Amino acid sequence: MTRAEFLEELRLALQGNISQAGVNENLRYYENYIIEESRKGQTEEEVIRRLGNPRLIAKTIIDTSSHAGNAYDESYYEHQTQEETVKTPWKHRLLIVLYGLIFLLILIFVAKVMIFLLPVVLVIGVVVLIVQLILNMRR
Repeated sequence: MTRAEFLEELRLALQGNISQAGVNENLRYYENYIIEESRKGQTEEEVIRRLGNPRLIAKTIIDTSSHAGNAYDESYYEHQTQEETVKTPWKHRLLIVLYGLIFLLILIFVAKVMIFLLPVVLVIGVVVLIVQLILNMRR
């Protein structure tokens, strides 16, 4: 996707959902962002791919604008790329909970295996001791 295609898709998705001034500010912001990142040595395609889907960006902008009373807070978007906005704290907490559950399930599994094996190991140990005692008594 080219810069022009990205910006056009973003414009179409924003048009009618936020103020025209907001549309223009966001288009300027993303155009400047793409240009600046391209100057740092990345291709436009890489920058645009990293930003993500322009419709998803537009949805985020629209949702944020509606929560803020249609006010546009430039500082919110100043250094955020689509990649960064996807990494929300609730997702991190969810991952921690999932990892905790996986650890707990593994721990329960190991405990159940140990509970099953303990009597078997004890019986085998007792049998080995008895066999050794019998063999020692025959000598």
